[in-house]
Amino acid sequence: MARTRANNPPKPGQEGWQAQKSAMTRDTILAAAVRCFIELGYAKTTTAKIAEWAQVSRGAMLHHFPSKTGLIQAAVEYLNNELVALYTDQVKQVSTSQSVDVRNRQGLQAYWQYLSSDSFTAYHELRVASRTNPELKDILVATSNSFDAQAQQATAELFPEWAQRGELFLLAMDVSQFLMEGMAVSQIVSQRDERVNRVLDYLGDRLEEIFHEGDQDAAINRHAEK
Repeated sequence: MARTRANNPPKPGQEGWQAQKSAMTRDTILAAAVRCFIELGYAKTTTAKIAEWAQVSRGAMLHHFPSKTGLIQAAVEYLNNELVALYTDQVKQVSTSQSVDVRNRQGLQAYWQYLSSDSFTAYHELRVASRTNPELKDILVATSNSFDAQAQQATAELFPEWAQRGELFLLAMDVSQFLMEGMAVSQIVSQRDERVNRVLDYLGDRLEEIFHEGDQDAAINRHAEK
């Protein structure tokens, strides 16, 4: 007769260990999926390849992720969490003792390091793939909104002066994001470093103008209130 769970209760701590082991296996699978995105690209990423790189059985894969859609969604969310952590780590390296104009330029360099990472390259590739994959697009829209909100919060904490600029802060974020992400995906260009540094210097100048436009607006408002 088969021995039942009731007749063989788990040892103290066994259920907690099993839950921890299950979570570790899940994370191993998701980390392998992200590595596949980075090294193989989305088009060549298969559940079989993910299982191979994670060194888990097909049964273990199906236990944690019964469908490929569920696996891809969880992997994208896992990658998004990596991106948030990477972005936060980079911007926190900016000195808080410098003037806002100096920190602006340091922030641009930190953001460029983030955009130059393998994780961002993989995320961009997912964006390209989503153009013809509505299911993937829906997943990316949700994670992109989540990242934007967390990145904005981290930036506002580092640059409280910017956070007080309201719409100008959002404009500066958008200008930096759209311009610099465009540079990041232009991987094959001649004299890339020189051209990137030239554009970052130019962008730093424009951010100074946007920031100090807020000073002018505040002065005008104070004058109007008198």
